[in-house]
Amino acid sequence: MVSTFHGLELGKRGLNVGQASIATTGHNIANANTRGYSRQQVNATASPSLNVWTSGAVNPSQLGSGVSLDSITRVRDRFLDQQYRDQAGTLGQWSVKQQSLDRLETAINEPSETGLRSSMDQLSGAWQDLANEPDSPSAQAVLKERAEAFVETAQSMDKAMTNVKDDLNQQLTVTMDEANGYLTQIAELNTSIQRNGSQSNDLLDKRDVLVEKLSELVPIKVNEQANGVYNITLRDGTSLVDGSNVSNIDANSNITGGKLAGINESLTIVANYQNKLNETVKEFAVATGMSATPATAGGNLFIGDSNNFSIANLKVNSTLNKDNPPVLNQTGNPQNAKDSFQSLVGELGAESQAAMNSVANHEAALMATESHRQSVMGVSLDEEMANLIKYQHSYSAAARMISTTDQMLDTIINRMAAR
Repeated sequence: MVSTFHGLELGKRGLNVGQASIATTGHNIANANTRGYSRQQVNATASPSLNVWTSGAVNPSQLGSGVSLDSITRVRDRFLDQQYRDQAGTLGQWSVKQQSLDRLETAINEPSETGLRSSMDQLSGAWQDLANEPDSPSAQAVLKERAEAFVETAQSMDKAMTNVKDDLNQQLTVTMDEANGYLTQIAELNTSIQRNGSQSNDLLDKRDVLVEKLSELVPIKVNEQANGVYNITLRDGTSLVDGSNVSNIDANSNITGGKLAGINESLTIVANYQNKLNETVKEFAVATGMSATPATAGGNLFIGDSNNFSIANLKVNSTLNKDNPPVLNQTGNPQNAKDSFQSLVGELGAESQAAMNSVANHEAALMATESHRQSVMGVSLDEEMANLIKYQHSYSAAARMISTTDQMLDTIINRMAAR
C-alpha cells in the first residue's frame, strides 16, 4: 500500500506542470507580436507508475504517480522554414533586378519629347532643312544646336547607366558584408545554444531570424545537428557555418540566388544595355558623318573614334563655321540606328515588365508560405486565452488535491488519537 503522503506528491507534480503551463502561456502572449517568435508548448508525460499489491489475481498492479514536466519546446515546421527561406531568396533576387531595370527605364526616358529618339528625329530634321537651304547660316546653326543636344542627351543616359552600375557595385560590397555579419552571429549563437542546451527556445528563435535574413541574401541549406547546432552551406555544398566556424562569402563564392545573385545579374544587364546604347549612338553618329580627330573632320558633324567608340568621348565638330559648313557624309542609314534604339527600348520595357510580374508572383508565394507557417508557429491570442483558463483549472484541481490530502492527514494525525 502506498503512503498517504503519495497524494501530496501527486498534487505537487500537478502544480509544477500547471505552473509551467501558465508561465509558458504568459510568455506566448507577451511575445505575440515579436518578430520570429515561435509559439512554445509544455510537453508533459505521465510519471512512472508504482507497483502495488492487491487482492486480485494479477500482481503487482500499478498505481499512477502523477505527471512530469518533460520539456518546453518550440512549435516549428522545418519543411515550411526551408520553403520560406528558398522563396525569400528568390524574391530578393528578382527584387534587385526589378529595381535595376526600373532605374534603366528612368535613364532611357522613353517615350519622351526630350529623349534620345526625339533628339535623333530633330537632328535628322535639321539636316533636311540644311539640305533645302545649304547656304543658310541659321540652318547651319540649328543643325549644330541639334547635334549638341543629341550628344548631351546620349551622354546623360550613359552617365545615368554608369551611376546604376556604381551603385550596384557598392550595394554588392555592403550586402556581402551584411551576409558575413549574419554568419558570424549565427556561429556565436551556435556556441551559446550548445552550451545552454538544445531547448534554449528564445536563442533558437533569435538564430532563426538571422538565418531568414541571410536567406534573403544568399541561397542556403540548413542542417540541424542533434545538439541543436546549425550547419549552413550554399546550394553547391560550400560550407558557410560549421558549428562555431565561419567561412566568409567573397567575390569568388558561387552565389546562384538571393539578393547577391540579383546584384551580379543586374550588373550584367546594365552593362548589356549600356553597350547596346553605345553601339546605337555610334551607328547614328557614323551614319551622319564622324571623324576621329578635328584635323580630319572637314565638314563631318561629329568627332569620335569609330574603332574604340565611347559616348563619353563623342563631341560635335567645333571647326564647323561658314567657311567649313557641315556636310552630310553618310556611310550608313540613320534610320537603322533609330530602329535599333527603338528595339532597345522595347526589349528593356518587356524585361522590366517580366521582372515586375516575377516579383509579384514570388511575393504572393512568400506571403502564402508565411501565412501557413504562422498558422503553425504563430501565437493565437484566442487560443492562448483558452489554454490559460484550462491550465488555471488544472492548477486549481492540483491544489485541491493537496488540500484534500492535507485534510486526510489531519484526520489521521489529530482525530484518530487514543481517547
